[in-house]
This record gives sequence, structure tokens and C-alpha cells, in this order.
Amino acid sequence: MSRLLLGLERLLNGITSLAGWISGFSMVAMILLIFGNMAARYLLGMGAVWLQELEWYLLSLSVMTGISYAMRYDEHVRVDVFSHHFSRVGKLWLDAITMVLVAIPASVLIAHYGWPFMETSFTRGEGSPNAGGMPWLFLPKLMIIIGFILIAAESLRQALRAGRRLTFHYRASARRRILEHRRHAA
Repeated sequence: MSRLLLGLERLLNGITSLAGWISGFSMVAMILLIFGNMAARYLLGMGAVWLQELEWYLLSLSVMTGISYAMRYDEHVRVDVFSHHFSRVGKLWLDAITMVLVAIPASVLIAHYGWPFMETSFTRGEGSPNAGGMPWLFLPKLMIIIGFILIAAESLRQALRAGRRLTFHYRASARRRILEHRRHAA
């Protein structure tokens, strides 16, 4: 069972790594596009609405894939009201519990309730209200769903990691107690 959980943790870690790469590449593409749009507008006197809107599409891709990657390295915004009072083991318990009871359910709910909005946008062929804008407005809405699925996956990975570390801690504590008991008995 522990091999299965470790394999799942590694798979989720790989998914988060891929999300980080996608986030980074889309950020670079967005920056290049912004500079290209700026150069085209101010140097050549021309621009395209769809290229400006593509910047927003790339931003949604970068942000929604980057959140799970930021979580992986603990670089996200986090409200730690209680955790500074906890021991290392207490923090592991807090991480496991908050991931399982808050982060995963909230992410799944947001993805679930976001689906009809994306689906409606897709089936209606919703596009930009601007003339010459991007035709696929469902894509940024889809990115919200994908982003929260990635957050749920990373939260599960962190819960598994915390559980693995807690298991290791309690097994090591039990071994120490057994060894101490044997020393005192001898």
C-alpha cells in the first residue's frame, strides 16, 4: 500500500512539475507578445485586438498552472495564524488536515461549478465582444477548471507527503521506545 501511495505522490509531483513548465513557458510567451504588440503599435503604427486578448489567455494559462507549482515550493500566500505555535509534527498534522478538509474539497467544488460556465461558453461559441477579438472565450474559463484540478492534485500530494512523514515519525518513535524498553529490561 505504501508503494502505491508513494507512486501516486510521485505521479502528482510530475504533474505539478509539468504545470510549472507550462506556466513558465506561457509567461515567457506572454512577455514576448506584450513587447511585440508594443513594438508593432508604437514603431509600426499597427496592432491587433486578438493579439492583445491573447495576452490575457496566456496570463490565465500561466497563473492557473503556476498556482499549484507555487504551492509545491511553499511560495504561495498562506495564512499561518496557528502554525507558529506547533511543533514540526503538529505542522504536519495541520498540513494534512487542511489539505484534506479544505483545499481539496474547495478546489473540486470550484472546478465542478465552473464546468457549466465553460460548457455554456463553448456550446454558444462565445467569443470576444471586441471586433477582431479572440473567438474562444471558453478557454480562459477552462483554465480556471484546470487550475483548480491542479490545486486539488497538489493538495493531495502534500497530504500524502505529510502522511508519509507522520508515519515515519511515529514508527521511529515506536522503535526508540522499544529499544529503550529493552535496554531498561536488560
